[in-house]
Amino acid sequence: MRWLRAKKFLKIAGSTALFVLVGIMGFFYLSEDYSAYIVLSDSMQPTFSNGDLVLVGSPNHLFVDKVEPGNIITYRRNEALITHRVVSVKGDTLVTKGDAMEDSDPWPVSLSNDVEASYITHIPYIGHLNQYIKTKMGWLITIFLPSAFLLGLVIREIIKEALKDEKINKEVT
Repeated sequence: MRWLRAKKFLKIAGSTALFVLVGIMGFFYLSEDYSAYIVLSDSMQPTFSNGDLVLVGSPNHLFVDKVEPGNIITYRRNEALITHRVVSVKGDTLVTKGDAMEDSDPWPVSLSNDVEASYITHIPYIGHLNQYIKTKMGWLITIFLPSAFLLGLVIREIIKEALKDEKINKEVT
């Protein structure tokens, strides 16, 4: 009896956690002030690593009042987005550095022109799933097979209903 209660609780807790995670991800995806990026390097280890999903908000969002030393920001450098920690602020110019790096970034960052977002939090490893889905095998396993399974369930229900209707028609005649 206890096992059934525990199993039911785990199902509800798991479903709730998944629902909340999907809701948060939807919010970040649809909001203009918030975004999510997949980390492509280990320059910010141990804070976050390659393959982590970083959630960020506009530079002065709900979670960060102003950009100051110690904050993590995402800024644009040419076409690349870089997420590093602010080391110092001098007016509109920021000096940044990756946590795993010895030296500061060799270029200045303009607060008003370059900074895209401020770090909120990260979700470890989820970016690896995104990269895996982009492969043929990943697409097959995560998209095609579940879709084929669901389609099979729908076809099975249609066949059951058709056989049920056929049985009813035979009984009537």
